[in-house]
Amino acid sequence: MITCPNCGEITRDELLIFNDDLRRQNFSLTPVLPTCKLCGAEAVVTHKCGGGNIIVLTGTCGSGKSTIAEILAEQGFLAIDGDCVVQVIKRNNNDLLDEIAYEIDVLSLLGGNFVLSHVIGPEDLERCVEIFQARNLNYSFFLLKPTYQTAVERCRTRTCHESVTPEKWIRKFYDELVFDDRVMTVDNTNMSAEETAEYILKKV
Repeated sequence: MITCPNCGEITRDELLIFNDDLRRQNFSLTPVLPTCKLCGAEAVVTHKCGGGNIIVLTGTCGSGKSTIAEILAEQGFLAIDGDCVVQVIKRNNNDLLDEIAYEIDVLSLLGGNFVLSHVIGPEDLERCVEIFQARNLNYSFFLLKPTYQTAVERCRTRTCHESVTPEKWIRKFYDELVFDDRVMTVDNTNMSAEETAEYILKKV
């Protein structure tokens, strides 16, 4: 069910799922904020995802998460990007992983193949698995891990953000993102984003 606070129950055709106005980054991935087309109010979607596939891309800043998610989105995946999620939770104060779960439910109105690009830490892994299993999603986790210096250089030259990420954050995530064998590590130091996306698709 989709409900608007002003118009009551509305149809999928009367729902705008993405909100370009909230986007603060210079890339094609867009925040998910269901809105009533009839009056412009934020709508509530109670539909729950009932199955499909999700690829999770984690890694330090500059590892290529958003760029690869963009490529997968061009191939039909429904993308949830952590930076976009942050723009939404600044508006509604949701817990980040709760918001990701909700966005999966909303996007499932459009299809069943998802890609999530976000710094998912080891402490988040179990909860992510619970979210995916509750929605009957087949899931694959990938840690994008170019060499540290490669990540630093990519952060210095990328254009998707207005400012350069402080190196302390690159180092923090680079050191802390250590996982068990549920997460496949991909050294994409010498791979283009397109090659990395193709490699990932072959592994799922």
